[in-house]
Amino acid sequence: MSAIAWKTLLRRPGALLGAFLMIVIGASLISAFSLIRHSAVNAEPPVERYRAVPVAAGGTEGLFTPDAVDRVRGLSAVQEVVPELTFTAIVLDAGGQPVLPLTRIAQFGHGWSSAKLTPFALSAGRAPAGDGEVVLDRELAAAAGVSPGDSLGLLVAGAKRTYRLAGIAEPAGSAGPLAYQRTLFFADEHAAELAGRGAGRVDGLGVFVRAGADPAAVAAAIRPLLSATIQGDAPGPAGLPTLQVLTGADRGVLEGSLPDDRATGQTMGMLTAIVALMAVTVISGALITSVRRRSRQLALLRAVGGTPGQIRVLCCAEALLLSLLGGLAGSLVGLGLAELLVAALRSREVFNPAFRVVHSVEPLVLALAITLVAGQVAAWLTARSALRIRPAEALTNASAVTEDTRRSTFKIVFGVLALAGAGVIQVLGMSGLMPPALRGVYGVLASGLVMIGIGLVGSWIVYGMARLGRVPVARLSPVGGYLAAANVRFKHRRYAGVVAPLAVGVALAGWALSSLPLYTLSMTEEAADRVDADFILRTPLVRETYVGLSEDVRKAAANLPGVTTTAGLWEAWAQATPSRPGQDGSLQDTATYATIVTGAAGDLLDLQVRQGALSDEGVAVGAAYARQRGISLGERVQVRVSGAAEPIELPVVAVFALDKGGQEGLVLPGAALAGHVAAPLYDRILVRAESAGDPALSQRLDALAGQSGLVKVETPAEFRREYAAERSAATSNIGILAVVLVGGFLLLAAVIALVLSAADRAGEFHSFRQINAAPRQISLMVVWEMVLTVVPAWVLGVAATGWMALLMAGGNVEETLRALPTGTMAVFGAAALITAVAGCLLTSRTAMRSLNRFEVT
Repeated sequence: MSAIAWKTLLRRPGALLGAFLMIVIGASLISAFSLIRHSAVNAEPPVERYRAVPVAAGGTEGLFTPDAVDRVRGLSAVQEVVPELTFTAIVLDAGGQPVLPLTRIAQFGHGWSSAKLTPFALSAGRAPAGDGEVVLDRELAAAAGVSPGDSLGLLVAGAKRTYRLAGIAEPAGSAGPLAYQRTLFFADEHAAELAGRGAGRVDGLGVFVRAGADPAAVAAAIRPLLSATIQGDAPGPAGLPTLQVLTGADRGVLEGSLPDDRATGQTMGMLTAIVALMAVTVISGALITSVRRRSRQLALLRAVGGTPGQIRVLCCAEALLLSLLGGLAGSLVGLGLAELLVAALRSREVFNPAFRVVHSVEPLVLALAITLVAGQVAAWLTARSALRIRPAEALTNASAVTEDTRRSTFKIVFGVLALAGAGVIQVLGMSGLMPPALRGVYGVLASGLVMIGIGLVGSWIVYGMARLGRVPVARLSPVGGYLAAANVRFKHRRYAGVVAPLAVGVALAGWALSSLPLYTLSMTEEAADRVDADFILRTPLVRETYVGLSEDVRKAAANLPGVTTTAGLWEAWAQATPSRPGQDGSLQDTATYATIVTGAAGDLLDLQVRQGALSDEGVAVGAAYARQRGISLGERVQVRVSGAAEPIELPVVAVFALDKGGQEGLVLPGAALAGHVAAPLYDRILVRAESAGDPALSQRLDALAGQSGLVKVETPAEFRREYAAERSAATSNIGILAVVLVGGFLLLAAVIALVLSAADRAGEFHSFRQINAAPRQISLMVVWEMVLTVVPAWVLGVAATGWMALLMAGGNVEETLRALPTGTMAVFGAAALITAVAGCLLTSRTAMRSLNRFEVT
């Protein structure tokens, strides 16, 4: 049967090429995204600052106390421990603006004693000796245009300061400059003051080992020692450990100069699953279209004695040949596609500049395996459809396949339910109501249901629209339009394998683009609704982190005339566990995002308090988080905060409603954490005025912001607008770009299948010519067939996008219409239609020219 399968494929070059190209596209998508995921999981930021030290420890800012440092020094295999502080320090030009763009390269300040970790050596000048001196690396000094002895401005510790350049340093040896970070050195005591960790805390440890000691063994001995000093730590989400002790190439993660692309591995895993599902749709559609175009041939085989088992083997053999060849070709194409995607994403700062594709055989094998399995499943299903044709119908030239009414009803009902279920899942996920076990995979579930739904109802929608369009199309084109409507209406299942990829491509691209503004709107509304202030002070968002505002800025704002209260806010992972005896220890496995407040929280936060009142005397707990943890008003809880030395026992003083389903479930007083964690800079400072909208106070705050550097002073309306713009830029990530690209590939695959399938219709065109149909009329028929196939698929994709967007917007029609990417979806549809029409006209006219040559001979 394999020989027959091969000969059958060669007799149908159009179906062969169409199915082959769609399989290649599907396999290339799987292999490309699998390679990118593999690269993200195995990504290792380059080791630069820790070049000279074999073991490095780090984690949360100010994680290590003097006791922790002494414990590590006490190990016999340790030769020296170098404590390190790392904080943002930005060089400013004469106009007070950053010399280097904030998003281009990181700028970090350190104490001079930690220069040996690279090591840095002075190439000009001398080491910093006092509070007003700084040493820059050579590249940063050149960018600022300064030499030893010059004065320069810095933004450090949340304020503008003026320093004298004491010297210029560069890495010793032949390793060269640091490529992904710029370095500033301060005197050790002044660096500790600027970092503001307090109580002698430091951010990292560089550990030099004695001769002959194994760095990995030393690291293993250090971990339990350091873990014992953070008994009050709250474990964050997977992939965000509080403490890390690393050796070898892993040390680069601790430097913080580049986003850790390994953290995107989980996201890439979800995207790879989505791409695999879409690729299966493409591959299945190709094989379904190929087999359905030869249903009568398979029935003729039954008429001459072929058994059902032989027909199934024939279909599976054809699928195996196509899947194997297409899968191998697609896997190789995926290598180049992965490089192109990474280059594009890196240019948009989705990946860090050091990210590279790590080539491996595993993603290629995965792509080939999925292709082969999808091909066999599709072949088995389509063989069942072919076997429903009676041999007598084939002998009498009857080509219709009778479909059971109950089966059709089943497909339509479950297709509609699948589409509705996808919308519900998406809403639950975006609103934070999805159960914790499903939060990481709800996108896969929703996308899978969309594809299943469109696959089940797609051909019937084409059929319905063809019936609706029959009369107007026949009026516009009495011959070509009428024939096209009849052809699509009676053979709608032949186009089902093409309709699904077209509709899914439009739906996924539209969903990805509409979810971005809706998600941004949701985040903005949640952030703005929690704030009840007249003015908000904040700094730019760089690499998902605010540059930060110091306590001095808050105090200065509080002392301005016209200000009644202020509050500084920062956030950390935390958890609260009831102090009751016999409490279930499993509650210590999860954490929530906590807002830590210094100042008048009760006056400046609007959390919709249901019980009690916000105060500095205890912790406020979100209603959903309290239900999950079994916490009630008035009881005492053990509070753990990321990096805390010991748990903190506090009473529950309030229960509030705005906790995002338990994801932002705690509000803690900053004073209660003093001595337990390092005091970081504030993300925002809230200000309450004596008179709302006071222009004089606004001017005074602007003057304070000018002294502090890069500080924005915003009214609540301005905060909503600017916050939405920042979050929109921050969430334009790999998921959005990748899904849009995949949607485009699906459209391309479907159009290719449509175009190449026209090459197999020479016999059909010959029949039309025999009844005196002119070539122009046949061409018009082909054009109208494309219109009646592509347009309904596009409408179906747009409808699915609109449905999901409406649900994500909570039923807000205005926001839905604003979020819908109508322009992009229109371009997708127009490009698909124009390409399909042009390609099918070209192939059909080629087929007719061949037919004319045959008739002449």
